[in-house]
Amino acid sequence: MNFQKSLLVFFLSALAIANGFAQDLTFTEAPEDYRLYARNQQDSALVRFEGKVKKGVDLTGLSLKVYKDDVLYEQKEIPVTDQAFSATSRIYAGLHQFRFELFTKKNNQDSLYLVADNVVCGDAYIITGQSNSHPSSTLSTYSSPFARSFGVKTGYEPYIEEDKNVRWGSARGNCPGLEKEVGGWFIKNPYGVGVWGMELARLIIEENQIPVCIINGGSGSSSIEENMLYPEQPSLETSFGRLAYRVNQAGLKDQVKAIFWHQGETNTNTKEGYRNYPANFDTLKKDWERVYTGLEKIYLFQLHPGCGAKNEGYYNELREIQNQLADKYDKVEIMSTMGVTGHDGCHFSYEGYLEFAQRIFPLVSRDFYGEHPASVITPPKLLSARYVGEKELELTFDQPIAIEEQKEVNGKVHFLKDQFFFKNELDSAFVPAKVSRISSQENKVVLTFETAASYRFVTYLPGKFYTGTNEFYEGPWLTGRDNKIGALSFHQRQILMLAKKGSDPFRANGYELLDSTLNGVPFKIVFPKKANEARNWIWRARFWAHEPQTDLALLQAGYHVAYVDVAGLFGNEKAIGIWDDFYAFMTSRYQLNRKVALEGMSRGGLIVFNWANRNAQKVASIYVDAPVCDFKSWPGGIGEGDGAPKEWENLLKQYNFSESIALQYSGNPVDHLENLASQRVPILCVVGDADTVVPFAENAARVEKRLQGLGWEMTLIHKPGIGHHPHSLEDPKPIVDFILQH
Repeated sequence: MNFQKSLLVFFLSALAIANGFAQDLTFTEAPEDYRLYARNQQDSALVRFEGKVKKGVDLTGLSLKVYKDDVLYEQKEIPVTDQAFSATSRIYAGLHQFRFELFTKKNNQDSLYLVADNVVCGDAYIITGQSNSHPSSTLSTYSSPFARSFGVKTGYEPYIEEDKNVRWGSARGNCPGLEKEVGGWFIKNPYGVGVWGMELARLIIEENQIPVCIINGGSGSSSIEENMLYPEQPSLETSFGRLAYRVNQAGLKDQVKAIFWHQGETNTNTKEGYRNYPANFDTLKKDWERVYTGLEKIYLFQLHPGCGAKNEGYYNELREIQNQLADKYDKVEIMSTMGVTGHDGCHFSYEGYLEFAQRIFPLVSRDFYGEHPASVITPPKLLSARYVGEKELELTFDQPIAIEEQKEVNGKVHFLKDQFFFKNELDSAFVPAKVSRISSQENKVVLTFETAASYRFVTYLPGKFYTGTNEFYEGPWLTGRDNKIGALSFHQRQILMLAKKGSDPFRANGYELLDSTLNGVPFKIVFPKKANEARNWIWRARFWAHEPQTDLALLQAGYHVAYVDVAGLFGNEKAIGIWDDFYAFMTSRYQLNRKVALEGMSRGGLIVFNWANRNAQKVASIYVDAPVCDFKSWPGGIGEGDGAPKEWENLLKQYNFSESIALQYSGNPVDHLENLASQRVPILCVVGDADTVVPFAENAARVEKRLQGLGWEMTLIHKPGIGHHPHSLEDPKPIVDFILQH
């Protein structure tokens, strides 16, 4: 018998003894007072009685009576076979309470043995995180016979034997001993679900007529690390373990519908705290999904400005990471706390916490109760930022926007136009900018600068304080025009530069182009007019915009086109490191497909093959064109090729090689490719048969032979009589089809 069933036997036996009966029966499963059974897709649940009759006890049978709202609902006889018994009763979800009365039969007489009263069928949820996940309040007086919880919310304190004796009960938003209006961050609280947990339960019960169990495992001031699972530690020594223990004891481990997560303030205090957050959240999410196997949604609250131990913390960075988590995972839904009333710099008033629940409830009703909202119920989300004039920056959101142009806080007027901040380099200091006017129309907000502007990145909202003060930021706000929910704050979002017809083939065809730098290295991104569902992208390594027909065709297919300039590094370790950073940037910032199509012309073959062989699992396909595959051939000219003496001198400098060492080097593409072969990465190579700059025999032909020796093939397209130029094909269809196919 496992631990859970052993403990259940103890509680049910104790219940029978407390009711004045001898321990004639032992149970492995039976209902308890105030228990909530999770409803299934048929809006019902099975209540089970299973156990054994003690040896030597002479029973002729058992009988069960089930009452629904004090009216007899079901009655059945339960046979005893080989001292064992088993019975089920199906109850249905709704605002109904059930009572179960189990009788023993001796000498043709029925004796009441066990009563389980106030049993309901409904839905189970978890709330967890740090202090804002579990506020208590003396004003939280709402209670309902259909709002339940289980066990003790302990925070950091150990779960002692006394706590284990606390089973099912009525959920509450207050806590013992609380003397002020809102608090209780570190008080043990049986059945405590917090103010907004209680309000959420009320809304679900009253609006959807379904009982609710909420189990809150929040721990005040906890980091994400302190909320994670540590399997090497006994479960009751961790916040994760104590919460999982309670859910498991409640019999709801496989029936939790959603987790509400409000956490992150503590992780704004250090660079490691915010940088490790995405990986830690990914681990936490996987553990949640493994432990709570029925989990369908994770509702994440984006942090309000403020509430960190440091004046200059990583507040903007953490909030932007929360945006990215919601974009990355289909299961994660984000809700803004911008503009919530009653913020004190870290926590909120009683009314503010009610607003938490009122904001998130429509999403819960949509996801679990079949509601079809007539208007937008999500917070406004920035889609793009672009210049539409020399002095005008246009921000496009996913819904109509209202602007609060100014707001008086503590006797001082603050203006919304001053709450946008700008950078020319990622992760650099904000640069001075003067916005003279802000306006909105439908889903667009336009910032007008006093002078012509060319900033590269935009941030909305200060990290913690009004600029130049020590006063917590409390507005003004951007909000949804129809739902009044504060727009999600954002950080270091790229600004698309003003497109000028004829400046390049992409802008000439109406595509938006971002021309910027990452860690000081220039890069370019061309955005499709509508990205495809897979968010595919092609990454060019050389000759930006030269023979762009393939790139233009892929843009029409919804691909992004990207380029980062490492041409002068000849595929060396520094170039590979730059590509590593750019890949991480593209897949995180723009949520592009984690498998990329690579495009390398001429010397671009060096970086394409070198990076791809180390990162084969990240590569969807490779298209190379007259590729350099051995730098001894070009620019070295050691062979039949023309060579390029100045470039050869530069290559030796970039690799820090003498010529003799360079000629012995065995790290060219012709020398490896084993990972590309083992991962079966599709490779297309276009070559000119008359190429004397990068001779086929010294480059692509050797790659072909190398791959064949590794059990893999690449596709070759020969261009008879063509030299090194022009690259590509006049009709790029074979190249485009190859990339789309893979």
